[in-house]
Amino acid sequence: MNDDRTKSRPEHVGSILDSVLDQTGLASRARERSVLDEWDEIVGARAAAHTQAVDIRDGVLTLEADHAAWRQELTLLFPAIIEKYNARHGEGTVREVRWRRGGTG
Repeated sequence: MNDDRTKSRPEHVGSILDSVLDQTGLASRARERSVLDEWDEIVGARAAAHTQAVDIRDGVLTLEADHAAWRQELTLLFPAIIEKYNARHGEGTVREVRWRRGGTG
């Protein structure tokens, strides 16, 4: 049986996944969310032990904290947090920081 599929070269799973993510629009969302992984580098280990960056969408970074005192302290640091993210990833990456409604993580 002479099937064209048997003649094609195998593709790497990574390239197939990248293609699917691009086609579905999820690639840009994945890139956007990747900045969340840097939270401890942005605020330091002590603050990161009590707070977490849980989402980012359209330049709005959403945070959680395990205590109101940490919410208060980090709220004062919002301008510096925005500046650090934008220095790493480009102006407008983070335009605003908000606390998640409904309590702590």
